[in-house]
Amino acid sequence: MQASSISDYIKKAVEEVIGTYLAKTPVLKDTKVKRENTELKDISVIIGLASEKLEGVFIVSYDKRIIFDFMKNVLGENVEEINKDVIDAGGELTNQICGVFRREFEKTGITLQASTPSIVTGKDHKIEIPSKIPRMVFLYQIDGNKDLMIEFGLVKK
Repeated sequence: MQASSISDYIKKAVEEVIGTYLAKTPVLKDTKVKRENTELKDISVIIGLASEKLEGVFIVSYDKRIIFDFMKNVLGENVEEINKDVIDAGGELTNQICGVFRREFEKTGITLQASTPSIVTGKDHKIEIPSKIPRMVFLYQIDGNKDLMIEFGLVKK
């Protein structure tokens, strides 16, 4: 499994889902190996991944304005604060991004199952993941000032 393939799969997932719902092209600003807690955005959605031999995590952390834009474009709702609908929309958007990623990942011959998403909100929140799972971080920007960050990692069971 090559990092470049993972990067391509994530890029396709982000571009397909964000492009469809927001009619915007996300721009990849940075890719790095996560060595410590990185600054998370306003809303983070965590999905556990597993296959027979692998386990891992797929996290999408959003600037809240991305979810607000999604709700305006898809549901016609103007939202200005994080509420239950925004949290649900973040979960749905992440399910779709992770779903496209998993579809692309199947090209490796491995099918990943996904858990029900867990969602964390709030300024400066942190997510603790077992350190045995190495993770890559992909930072995208939309409209030049709205960050979307994906953390992805898999390890053998």
